[in-house]
Amino acid sequence: MDDQNKIVISSSTKYLARVRKYIEVKANETGADADTINQIVMSVDEACTNVIKYAHHYDTNKKIKIEVFHSKKQFKVSITYEGLEFDPNNVENPDMEEYFAKCKVGGLGIPMMKKFMNKIEYKCGSPNVNYLTLTKSLS
Repeated sequence: MDDQNKIVISSSTKYLARVRKYIEVKANETGADADTINQIVMSVDEACTNVIKYAHHYDTNKKIKIEVFHSKKQFKVSITYEGLEFDPNNVENPDMEEYFAKCKVGGLGIPMMKKFMNKIEYKCGSPNVNYLTLTKSLS
């Protein structure tokens, strides 16, 4: 794979704009509509934000590798990072009536990713290497 299909960022939210732009450019190559592209961009942004906050605890010495694989039928983003294990598939969707009744803030990123993406895969390698793959079917 050439370097045009991957980027590596330091684990800091200040690099999320670069990630969003990179994903947008790559998703545009598929000819997908704007709504689909926005769903992909938002999901990748949320996944990277979670890595930065919860796996790396804002440690800018840590790195996140984002790779894109796409065709006209599918857009796949692989996010690789070292750190704490966390499988977003194990997070239950919140009860939205309770969420709004208690005026909660935050905690909707993973449910959003699950709604927007067709498949979320998580694998933990060794030592402490995590692989998160987000897949969106394109029609």
